[in-house]
Amino acid sequence: MSKIVDTISIIGVGLIGGSIGMTAKARGLARCVIGIGSSRRKLHRAKELAAVDIYTTDLLAGVAEADLVFICTPTLAVLPTIRVIAPALKEGAIVTDVGGTKSEIAKAADAALPEGRSFVGGHPMIGLEGGDVEAALPYLFLKSTYIITPTGSTDVRALDTLVNFAEAIGSQAALMSPEEHDRSAAVVSHLPHILSASMLRLAEEEQVFRLAEESFRCMAKGAVSPPETWVDICLSNKEAITAAMKQLENILAEVRKAVEEGNTKEIDQLFSEACELASEWTRKPAGNE
Repeated sequence: MSKIVDTISIIGVGLIGGSIGMTAKARGLARCVIGIGSSRRKLHRAKELAAVDIYTTDLLAGVAEADLVFICTPTLAVLPTIRVIAPALKEGAIVTDVGGTKSEIAKAADAALPEGRSFVGGHPMIGLEGGDVEAALPYLFLKSTYIITPTGSTDVRALDTLVNFAEAIGSQAALMSPEEHDRSAAVVSHLPHILSASMLRLAEEEQVFRLAEESFRCMAKGAVSPPETWVDICLSNKEAITAAMKQLENILAEVRKAVEEGNTKEIDQLFSEACELASEWTRKPAGNE
């Protein structure tokens, strides 16, 4: 593949950042990939794993020559990081993130950057959050959906660059507004994690883990991710998450009523519709609606 930018800087070389670096290097999408973090030991390991070419613990020095900066920090750290690096960014630099929520970041990111520097929000939808560079993979993004969230003030050149990068790492780029992203993610990502954690609490209270079958184990996997990730997401997307919760509560109330009343028709309809939807959805290739 052809080079998309000369230099990429990655702030936070964990699972996502490390996989971005590995893929960019393996596919020749940049001449140089710079890793930035607070632990020299972890950064050295990232270099050993071919996730970065060089590394530094100096945040400002690390982004000074970057054409494209990926901020792969926890969600609530994205804006503070943008504000810190802003003075060091060169003319034409593009900043993006991989955070699980977008609205709050999008509202403030442009204002935090000097003229001539651009922000474009992004979120690779790979179903994984957190983890260190040891788990990074150069094919992590293949056939996934990479959400990109431009606003009315997004620079077209910067948007095109990120779209090209997302597609070059094997993803299907999908454009949507930050608000649409957050509403959608609340339903297909954020609320399922909350439900997983809640069901685990219920199972612990009832002491029924010994009876758990594979369906429960699959659901429980959603809770196996860094707690701080989900604290950030809940705090930065509370409106969309609470709206989704209310919708689900309404559905559960209808189901509860059907069960209480022994309404065979309503119960059958619930599971029949769910079976049909699940069968249709799981037959579709990843990354497609």
